[in-house]
Amino acid sequence: MNDKNQAGGICESGEKRLLQNLGEFTVFPEQIAAVFQNIRQEKYLIHMIPNTVSASLCADGLAALGARPLMAVAPEEMEEIAAQADSCVVNLGQLNQEKTAAAETVLSFAAKEGKPIVVDPVGCGASAFRLQAVRSLLQIPWKGIVKGNRAELYSIQQGKLTREGIDSLRDWRLTGEIRPGIIYLATGEPDCILWEKGRLEIPHKGRPNQNVVGSGCLAGAVAGACSSAVRRMKKERNLDLAQDESILQEVVRILVREHHSADLPV
Repeated sequence: MNDKNQAGGICESGEKRLLQNLGEFTVFPEQIAAVFQNIRQEKYLIHMIPNTVSASLCADGLAALGARPLMAVAPEEMEEIAAQADSCVVNLGQLNQEKTAAAETVLSFAAKEGKPIVVDPVGCGASAFRLQAVRSLLQIPWKGIVKGNRAELYSIQQGKLTREGIDSLRDWRLTGEIRPGIIYLATGEPDCILWEKGRLEIPHKGRPNQNVVGSGCLAGAVAGACSSAVRRMKKERNLDLAQDESILQEVVRILVREHHSADLPV
């Protein structure tokens, strides 16, 4: 689903636009390989508050990469579990009050400890309860990746329900109004990365249209593993870890090159 041009900075489709945007953001195959080799070598512990529909797929996917999935859900143990993790992934599918409390705790703690964070606002445009909870979680001062389809990200930006469940069926337009320290990974055709000062899109024409439940959730889990690897690699090279935006941009660029997922029903 393509987003058309609109004032305010939104995703633009097409190979030409991609080449114009790449510039300093070019990612080479050996860089992608290095990240996934690092994941397998370091065996990062990824704490994921899961969606039970896709928990098994995400756990198997992380294990296949060489990471170690840990999927705790009880609010009472969130800080203790997050303290052990190399990154935290919060999937908000099948949201309820207990899960919201767990998410609040882990986001606050991980932000304080400077751990990589990924949030997947599953179906946040489907109900007022979901949207209110997601927007509240985004008020916590954490930095990281928000992975969603265009309908979900549109609901976050506009504060409006799309009533599309967890799918993105219409041509929802995303603006450039993004909180500092947050990067949007908008999955679909084309995949699009949006941050406060720019955007990048990655067309992937001709991908197979397969009905794989949970592929979007898996993309969020993989983003968490990549975040851990890139952070460790930058630290080993004595690069400035305070430049969170740079780290996040590199993570998302690697992710979309390696994993072109269609956000299918979760």
